[in-house]
Amino acid sequence: MKKYFCVIFFLGLSISSGAFAQTSKTVSEDFNSFFAKFNSDPKFQISRVIFPLKYKMNNDDFELTDYTMTKEKYRTLHLNNKADEKHLKRTLSVKKSKATLEQRGLDNGIYVDYIFELKDNQWFLKTWVDQST
Repeated sequence: MKKYFCVIFFLGLSISSGAFAQTSKTVSEDFNSFFAKFNSDPKFQISRVIFPLKYKMNNDDFELTDYTMTKEKYRTLHLNNKADEKHLKRTLSVKKSKATLEQRGLDNGIYVDYIFELKDNQWFLKTWVDQST
């Protein structure tokens, strides 16, 4: 009887540790896959923006000012439009839990950084800083 109890105990222990190992190794979402869907699916995009969206933008006096946007006022962004490439240079930097998309205009004054954040293994647009002139 003692033998069976030990076998059942160790079997149960190994099953529970295997289940724990599977749940603790959740994989973070791939940024490139996220970014492709973010730019092609408006509903997905809205679901992946942290609202109220806090962002910075130059005011009429070219002073960087803090703003807040509600979900109702948000307009879908198109951050990978190929037609923009003749006016715009894009640089993407992806770190462990932060990604920054820099958009720099080619002789047109555009200067915007979009900042994405990894939360609970999913990417979200956290903010942007628009210093365009």
